[in-house]
Amino acid sequence: MKITVDGGSFKVSIDTEFEGLLTEANAVFKETLVQAKSNDKAILRFLQIILEHRDSDDAIGYAVLGLLGWYDSAITPVTDNDIELILPKIVPHLLNPAGDINATSDNDAATFQH
Repeated sequence: MKITVDGGSFKVSIDTEFEGLLTEANAVFKETLVQAKSNDKAILRFLQIILEHRDSDDAIGYAVLGLLGWYDSAITPVTDNDIELILPKIVPHLLNPAGDINATSDNDAATFQH
């Protein structure tokens, strides 16, 4: 299975076996979520790892697994198919889960403010 993260200005991929992947990916995400205390801060941490450690396959793999764990638990269950996480299409929905109809949401207190 190939997992690709397209961040707009960067694109990274890892190839891995599907067996046991979701268990590991969800564990990485949940561990980071506990430390970061919100989905958006956890995702930002994974993106920071990708950007700062481009030359480290282990760091990239960890960050991609974390993003996959987030996607699996928060967006849609992952199946045994190649997947491309296109962050410019996903992140706006994370920052404003209620969409354009309602400019505020129940997640406002936990949403990353810039």
